[in-house]
Amino acid sequence: MNRREVTTIGRREFVDLPELDSVHIESKVDTGAYRSVIHCNSCHEVESGGNVFLEATFDLDGRGEKKILFKNFMERTVRNSSGQIELRFVILTLLKIGNRKIRAEVSLTDRSDMRCQVLIGRRTLGGKYLVDVRKRFLIEE
Repeated sequence: MNRREVTTIGRREFVDLPELDSVHIESKVDTGAYRSVIHCNSCHEVESGGNVFLEATFDLDGRGEKKILFKNFMERTVRNSSGQIELRFVILTLLKIGNRKIRAEVSLTDRSDMRCQVLIGRRTLGGKYLVDVRKRFLIEE
């Protein structure tokens, strides 16, 4: 059996989102959350050339709004932080935590009232990380 290295991370870490052209985003690591979440200023379906796309607007790193079209997306029912069920758009995107790149399924929602615009859930952590909740920013860039 091939054992993969487990990396210890803190309750907060900086991540890069290369496919969203966003770097050094402070993220909350939340083992109580199943799925990861990214703040999105707005997102809606648009039609172009007979195809349906998800148009999402992000400004995660303070370098200005970026509109990105996603061909591959879905809608999922999720339970929000208040315990209420809501329908959210979900995309697959690349997260870079330290030197490790992870293809993750993330839901998009308005997190403007939250301290961190990115929340990393346990599905994304997937046995690759051990979270030390007493510490923050353990990963060196």
